[in-house]
Amino acid sequence: MKNDDLFQFDEITEEELEQLGFRELTEEEITARKEDIVKKGFLPENEEFEEERTCPQEIVEQNPRKYIIEECIPACLELWSKNIYTFMASDHLNEGECWVEIIKDNLSEENQKVYDQLTGEDILKFSYHMGCVNFGVSCVGREGQAKLLELAEQFKMQDVPENSAYVSIPNFLIQYCNCYDEVPNPEYVEMKEPFEMGLPLEEIPLYAKEYYSWLQSTRSKKTLKQINFNKMTKPLDELVKDHGMIMEDDRVYLSPFHYAKHLKYQDTISSEKEKQERPSQK
Repeated sequence: MKNDDLFQFDEITEEELEQLGFRELTEEEITARKEDIVKKGFLPENEEFEEERTCPQEIVEQNPRKYIIEECIPACLELWSKNIYTFMASDHLNEGECWVEIIKDNLSEENQKVYDQLTGEDILKFSYHMGCVNFGVSCVGREGQAKLLELAEQFKMQDVPENSAYVSIPNFLIQYCNCYDEVPNPEYVEMKEPFEMGLPLEEIPLYAKEYYSWLQSTRSKKTLKQINFNKMTKPLDELVKDHGMIMEDDRVYLSPFHYAKHLKYQDTISSEKEKQERPSQK
């Protein structure tokens, strides 16, 4: 679920929730589900696991065993240690495979090359959500866990990703402080939903590709948000502090969690530089 506001659960009765498929499983159903998972070759489900559709990176890292199946945890921990944020991981519905999904633009140039060069027997590479890339292996259990970790270990340390971990100062003022004016977008182009076009079936995939590319671009927006510094109600540093964020240079980090990861990256780069500059001893 991408937007919690789509469902107001506090206004729905228990009977209505059950009709929607939302209900507490019985002890017998829980046991049967766990037995079925093992029969499919997966590692046993840990007691903390709860399937969630969306959850902030910071929360997931605090308790990975609550949100991620056992096969994917070591690989995710490896990626997180390198400031590679995960968008999603596979679950027990993905029979015979386990994988991790990341936002492509969140990868450094070096790590995009690493992803492109992932090849080998049983390796899966595909795109599931727009703007994301997936990598994984066509096996589960201990073997799948180990092979997925081997893939994650090939990635390199990088800085935290923009938008997921920090924003520019103008974007902070626009997105979090409403310091903007709506202005007409001169590049706006109107496009209809693929199935509103009455196209022949064979033409729909090509149009759909163009349509979803349009959705991701500024061409789909009738108006744009233009920063207006006159709408600032406080000095910039106070606004940043009020939002629990941290400002450094031209970046505003969305929380101390993301800022600490950035500092870790800086320390790693500094240590590597010192090693390279240190004269070798014979």
